[in-house]
Amino acid sequence: MQKKAFTLIELLVVIAIIAILAAILFPVFAQAKLAAKKISSVSNIKQTSLGILMYNNDFDDMFAAGAGEKWWYPTAGGWAWSTQPYIKSLALLRDPTDTLSTAGWYTWLLPPNNPGVAISYASNGYLWQDSNNGYPTYMYGVLGVAQTWMKNEYTNGTQVTKPGETIMLATRADGQNLWGMGDVISGVTWWDNGNGGPGLIPNGAADPNTPYTVKPYGTIVEVVNKSKVWGAVYTPYSNQAPFAFVDGHAKSMNPAQTNPNPTNTYISGPSYSLGDSGHDPLNMWDAYR
Repeated sequence: MQKKAFTLIELLVVIAIIAILAAILFPVFAQAKLAAKKISSVSNIKQTSLGILMYNNDFDDMFAAGAGEKWWYPTAGGWAWSTQPYIKSLALLRDPTDTLSTAGWYTWLLPPNNPGVAISYASNGYLWQDSNNGYPTYMYGVLGVAQTWMKNEYTNGTQVTKPGETIMLATRADGQNLWGMGDVISGVTWWDNGNGGPGLIPNGAADPNTPYTVKPYGTIVEVVNKSKVWGAVYTPYSNQAPFAFVDGHAKSMNPAQTNPNPTNTYISGPSYSLGDSGHDPLNMWDAYR
């Protein structure tokens, strides 16, 4: 009796078919997994923003400070600390794709010496300095630097002219909740080096081929984003990132959409009047436009 068996060619054909199917399906599985992580991150940043709005409601519509007078959050503010009773979950402050690296931190920030933890979301603490009038600094964001040298230290919710189009929180990798600009995106890039984290806001007019780099220790160069267009915002989802807005909704979008025409900003000087031409109406980081 003759035994039936696969020939070598048949075996090779089967292996080739399996390899082709794997090549087709593995990227699909990877995309599905990434999509699930994006949904999770959008949910996390939304829940975090709702916690901040609960804080806002209990404090006469005033938003928490992004960074306090002394920069040290446990004793001088910081939104991630101030809103803990409302958020209550460290997991909500993290994006599933963030490596939560502490490589750019000063060692004294780390446990067991200090209770710093890595978080993935940073507040809109957008600052603007008037170079024509002695460099006074105006806080145009929502949860920014609340210090006595600032103009407009705190933001009242009633002052935000377009809550559904104004950013409250953005995704930023490798952030921390303890010191300096660790959980704030300020737009003031001279704070990049050694003060907690990158601060460049997205810039739709920037050179897309120029990377955005910082020097956390003043010597070691770290690439925050391969394109300055995205600023300090972390873009793990096909050049998109989760954002939360002042009205409580959240969505994923390309960071360049948040500030597409920055060259039109402040052409008539600082003012908080509704409709003032000095505020770019397309800049989602400017709460007073």
